[in-house]
Amino acid sequence: MKKTMVCALALSLSVGLAQARSTEPLIEPSRVLLVSSQDRSLDQIKQAIVRGGARHNWTLAKDEPGKLTLKYNKQNKHEVVVDVSYDQQGFQIRYVSSLNMKHDSATGEIHPFYNRWVSNLSQAISMEINQLSLQ
Repeated sequence: MKKTMVCALALSLSVGLAQARSTEPLIEPSRVLLVSSQDRSLDQIKQAIVRGGARHNWTLAKDEPGKLTLKYNKQNKHEVVVDVSYDQQGFQIRYVSSLNMKHDSATGEIHPFYNRWVSNLSQAISMEINQLSLQ
């Protein structure tokens, strides 16, 4: 009985590890449109993007008019770089590059954590921009 339970536990752990190493389609998030009635400057939107990124440890790697490049480093094991294009109507996050994320440009596959990290980034940016209207 104990031997069966140990085998079942080992099998379930190996399946869990195999799933953690799998890939899924890289999802390019849709452009987030902002409520047009709000009066926000481009600088306010830019600062909201930086603050939203900082909530989840994304750092500013490059700053160009209308586009910020953000970098996320997870425990010096994984790195993701995205561009966040923005204007007064909204923002768009796009994949730039990654390290140790199993990205395959031919299949469009990447480690599943990428999609989660970018989704969290998008939500945090949206929250920061929404805070502008409360000020």
